[in-house]
Amino acid sequence: MIEVNPADENEVFQIISESKKENKKVGIRGFGAHTKREIKPDIIIVTTERLNNFEISENKVIADSGADVKKIREEASQKDLLLPSIYDGSIGGLLALNEISSLSTAYGTPWNFTEWVDFITAFGKIRWRIVIGSQGLFGVITKASLRLYERPNKVFIYERGITDKREFKHELRKLIGLKPIALLVEYEGDSKTFEVHASYITQLELEGYSKDEGIPMISEVSDKNSYIVEIGDFVEDFISVAEKVSPYYMYGIYGVNLLKVYVTDDSLLKDFKYYPRNKPHPVFYKLKRILDFYNIFT
Repeated sequence: MIEVNPADENEVFQIISESKKENKKVGIRGFGAHTKREIKPDIIIVTTERLNNFEISENKVIADSGADVKKIREEASQKDLLLPSIYDGSIGGLLALNEISSLSTAYGTPWNFTEWVDFITAFGKIRWRIVIGSQGLFGVITKASLRLYERPNKVFIYERGITDKREFKHELRKLIGLKPIALLVEYEGDSKTFEVHASYITQLELEGYSKDEGIPMISEVSDKNSYIVEIGDFVEDFISVAEKVSPYYMYGIYGVNLLKVYVTDDSLLKDFKYYPRNKPHPVFYKLKRILDFYNIFT
């Protein structure tokens, strides 16, 4: 493995051009501890550590791909602005994964709050949001413009565990009707319990729920045995996957038509549209044939 650390977009393009001439594969690495893949010894790894500048102006941030999401979030907060992500890596990683968070309920995924993205291919620089979620399949993300939002003064979180499916359905639809800023639902296979975590910018009286300040956090340790399942109706399909698949764990964010499901045998998902969590959506492999015509990126 050869690791290179370009300082600007020209150097990125030069690295890609030389890799094309030498018929070598290129991979991309930020600094987030998220999706991991096996790295082969003959791959050239482009790191984005030196591409780390960002500037906040009015209601947006223009950031290099190596800029720290946490630092942007903190600086935006000082200006009473919100970058609606709790991702703890680089901007490039956030966009490459189109990483969802509990705040996706109100603000959507990075696809929704990103204005434009620059990425470098063997043909040069392209400005196109289509690269969001592609996990480095056809280019090196170098810069992006993301919208910022007014930061709420206080956010209240309400949590409850429910075992009865009818009660869960009723409570979930009630919480959705109250327009949460964040709504995370988990399913614990061992106890067959639905754990509900809903956040609002106003205080509510919800019987049977614990109350605190904050937003729900997704605690993940590994992508092993995890799959993304595409769904339509959040409430009905969440219950359907729990019943038909019996995963040992899964979670979903209301507002995003995806569930992350943990199973030891993916054949249990045969009745659903799904793909491995550590790989991009299958549509990106079709786009790769066009945007990475020389099949450089891996």
